[in-house]
Amino acid sequence: MRKEYLGIDLGSENTSIYSSAAKKVIYDEPTCIALSRYTKEVKEIGFLASRMAGKTPYNVEVIFPIRNGIVYDDEACFLFLQKIFQSLKYDKRNRLPALVFTIPSSCSSTNRKTILEIGKELGAKEIYLESQAKMAAFGMGKNVFAPNGTLICQIGAGISDIACLSLGDIVSADSTFIAGNAFDEAIRRYMMQNQHLSIGLKSAEYLKMKIGNLFGKDENRLAEIKGRDTVTSLPSSMVVSSGEVKSCLLPLADIIAFKITDVISSLPPELVADLKKNGLFLSGGGSLVSGMKDYFEHLLSIPVRVVEKPLEAVDDGFRVYDKIINK
Repeated sequence: MRKEYLGIDLGSENTSIYSSAAKKVIYDEPTCIALSRYTKEVKEIGFLASRMAGKTPYNVEVIFPIRNGIVYDDEACFLFLQKIFQSLKYDKRNRLPALVFTIPSSCSSTNRKTILEIGKELGAKEIYLESQAKMAAFGMGKNVFAPNGTLICQIGAGISDIACLSLGDIVSADSTFIAGNAFDEAIRRYMMQNQHLSIGLKSAEYLKMKIGNLFGKDENRLAEIKGRDTVTSLPSSMVVSSGEVKSCLLPLADIIAFKITDVISSLPPELVADLKKNGLFLSGGGSLVSGMKDYFEHLLSIPVRVVEKPLEAVDDGFRVYDKIINK
């Protein structure tokens, strides 16, 4: 009998749900919920809730229940998933299939327990926890079930998850909170402290993707950004150079590189030898920052490739996972 499950990639920025029955992603929206402060009534979730952030009246609060890849607010997380399942016609009355959650490879036992409890409260009889990097490796379109070392770094919004796989399972793994959101925060802080311009994280992300570059000759690209002058408190704008953005990104990229080095150093020599040929694979939105691939290749002295569909690697991994559990 075919086993049905829902694969839940509960990210700091976005949540996607893959249905093995429909064989496709059935939900993909921001991990965000708007609640009444006093009654805890759910006002909105997902995209509509994220649009309300910073613009709500005093009796409504907007919560991002996942931070740095872990559950920050378990009640809000439960209400968020419950509302999603209700909209998808899954609830305790309509038997919920098995749930497969992706978690950071170095996830604490406390966070694992929290996710399991949320799954049970939702009414799931079977709950599985799988490494986010492992699922990304499954979905990158390479044979990770061979007796070879496959090293992958999934750079999401809240966490960078690193794992080396052989024969389809993890040999060594680690993770760090340095990821896409940390890059954005570094740019935001730089603009406030050095240019006296207060900008939002969305504006910082715009600068990162527009003119950010980690490697190669500086092209001195420029971009205009708007915000609030911290001296006069009036609206202001400023032209920012790619060199300024690069100075914010490099120290954080170094930390991710050190974490990758830690994973490599804990591997058996035979698998390390494989990496000289197979190299490192990058997935997740953070891998799309210009020069990220070349910078890691320079630091680690191994080939580095960005997977074909970096934003969809984990979702594609659920499709492979489906074939494994339904052999």
